[in-house]
Amino acid sequence: MDKMKTSLPLIFAAIAFAPATAIAATPAPAEPAGATAVGEIIVTAQKRAENLQDVPGAVTAVSGAVLEERGIDDIQDFVSLVPNTVFSNNRTQYRITLRGLSMTDLTTQGGEARVAYHVNGVYLGMTGDIAGTFYDVERVEVNRGPQGTLFGRNSVAGTVNVVTRAPTDEFSGYLDAEIGNYSTANLDGAISGPLGEGISGRLAFQSRNREGYDLNVPTGVGINDQNTQAVRGTLRFEPTTNFTATFYGSYFQERDRASAMFVGVGVAGATPLTELLTPAGQIRDGDPRHNFSGQLPLNDKEAYGVGLDATIDLGGGFSLTSVTSFYDSEINGHVDTGDSIPLIKTNQTETAQQLSQEFRLDADFQRWRFTVGAGYYNQDYEMSTINGFWGDAGVFLGIPGSLPGVFTQGFTLGGNLETQSIAVFGQATFDITDNTSITVGARYTEEDKGLSGEFFDFNVSTPYVPNPVHVGGFNSDSVSYDDFSPRVTIEHKIGPDLLIYAIYAQGFKAGGFNVGGLSAPYLPEHLTNYEAGFKFDSADGRLRLNGAGFFYNYTDMQVVQAGFASNSNVNAGEAELYGVELELAWVPVDGLEFDLGAATLHSEFTQFDTFDPTGQLPGLLSLAGNRLPGTPEYTLSYGVQYTWDAAGGAVTARADGRTISDVFYDQFNRAPMNADESTILNASLRWENSDGRVSVTGFIRNITDELYVNGAFMNGGAVGWVIDGSYDPPRTYGVRLGVDF
Repeated sequence: MDKMKTSLPLIFAAIAFAPATAIAATPAPAEPAGATAVGEIIVTAQKRAENLQDVPGAVTAVSGAVLEERGIDDIQDFVSLVPNTVFSNNRTQYRITLRGLSMTDLTTQGGEARVAYHVNGVYLGMTGDIAGTFYDVERVEVNRGPQGTLFGRNSVAGTVNVVTRAPTDEFSGYLDAEIGNYSTANLDGAISGPLGEGISGRLAFQSRNREGYDLNVPTGVGINDQNTQAVRGTLRFEPTTNFTATFYGSYFQERDRASAMFVGVGVAGATPLTELLTPAGQIRDGDPRHNFSGQLPLNDKEAYGVGLDATIDLGGGFSLTSVTSFYDSEINGHVDTGDSIPLIKTNQTETAQQLSQEFRLDADFQRWRFTVGAGYYNQDYEMSTINGFWGDAGVFLGIPGSLPGVFTQGFTLGGNLETQSIAVFGQATFDITDNTSITVGARYTEEDKGLSGEFFDFNVSTPYVPNPVHVGGFNSDSVSYDDFSPRVTIEHKIGPDLLIYAIYAQGFKAGGFNVGGLSAPYLPEHLTNYEAGFKFDSADGRLRLNGAGFFYNYTDMQVVQAGFASNSNVNAGEAELYGVELELAWVPVDGLEFDLGAATLHSEFTQFDTFDPTGQLPGLLSLAGNRLPGTPEYTLSYGVQYTWDAAGGAVTARADGRTISDVFYDQFNRAPMNADESTILNASLRWENSDGRVSVTGFIRNITDELYVNGAFMNGGAVGWVIDGSYDPPRTYGVRLGVDF
């Protein structure tokens, strides 16, 4: 808390003296290429198209044009624009943290995120499926705070909605090619146009290829490389003036060695088993980007999805929308436990199929408007993990029957989890006066989870085979939950340029099972949000300032606890979070743009009694006062760019950066499980011809080659509490060529 008090004046002093862009009740960044004012952006944060500055809530929206200009082509770089937001890529999963709230489970055992990720309004239940969705983007919207009323399940922390570009009525397209260090070769493109009377289509693709940022020393193989391909097809049908149907189909494939790697040991002063058992065992040499795993990491993903979005104008101010989708994904991975012997050989497989359907009826009248609807979601998830265990480790640990000198079958665990969620919801806005409105909404949810075929074996007396036969019993169980989550918003316009608002909202995340853990289910969690904010645009359109303050009260928060063989979700008692977010965009003169975002965050458990699984701290512990995992005390994002006419076109020079405070990655706030304060600086120089059809950009990212752990996860005691983690990219640079036609 003392550090937070120290940082507050620094943050607000920075805001006072440096114009900004990227914080709470969010404005979009200023328009690219010689802007003369802060640009307007239309969003669907309330399931209807409206100006961002008219939305009473903390919403960050960035247009595809700004993303393209700044070379932002993945979700991690985008997150750096959003205040109170942290990104982690760990164990083939993507973890987005909003206001200190993110994913509970990084053990890939059926845990779900608190930040709901949508593509064109469709919720993706598997966080690994986020990969391969961030391309050919029209805009991205981030809603902070619980959004369950309109956006549904697992939006306790907020939502990220990626809106892709729609088919065009005239033939058009683009091609972007990028080369850089680490043998980077990236390609993006799209082609769009009419296919017949009332029919148009769009085909977009993305290809990412580069060598690894890190090195597996024993084999000399680069790891944390990238090899992904994605394609999306869109068909839009408009047979009449009152009916539109859009069909989406997408495919994604990834096969590379981008996964977590050894970053430390969870018990201070302890030596991992791989170094204790033999002098040949090695996991470190002083270079954090060196890896000594005897089993190379693997990230093998394949996913496809289809969807249909149809809207009919019923007349009289009414419209009906149907959103249907199906998504299928499979993820195979080898996890690094840091051992060069190796101590454990890991092979993990996840498959998931999800089906969702939503119906919405919208009405818009002179002084009031409403949305009512119903939604259905079903996911069938299966997980299987095989951890071959080195027999000498079993002997060392004193496990009866262990076979020395050979690999044994070790730990095998898995099972099936089916989730079914049904909800009804509604939200209505009434204009009390010309300047004052009240919005009232609620969602009622019934969610069922069924566990079947769950197993856990520990066998150190049988030699390892890739697909061992399960010999234990199977476990089955089921749970059901229901929830009513209300929301009330009051907004008032003070003249044409200033909007103020206040929000009361509740959030809900269902409980569930630790698949393969043979443990009791964990409970649902509930959050109550109190929030107030403002949105301001100057009369000349050159200055935008948005801000929000919030207070969260959390009960039964789900957190991950390490165990001997596997990890599990448990419930903390109570927690609270509060913070302030500001965002400023300024165009003082034509062509010159400043953006700066700042956010502070205080988080702590107010009631959480638990045991330390590592045994460092004996007895029943109270973690009251500890910070929540993954919560920075402050984030800063800042940038400046200037555009001038030159060489038959326009040149834009830009410099930007992001500073984030130290972060703990577990509830015990251990030093080995934290990341220090970090600053990442970037720069670019872009030339665009006079008609905007050709551009060339040179860029450099992470100029100072800062080393930052963006996520950490502690493995069980069976391997000596080894910590897996992921590092942000090192210094990268390159050239990007864009052609529009």
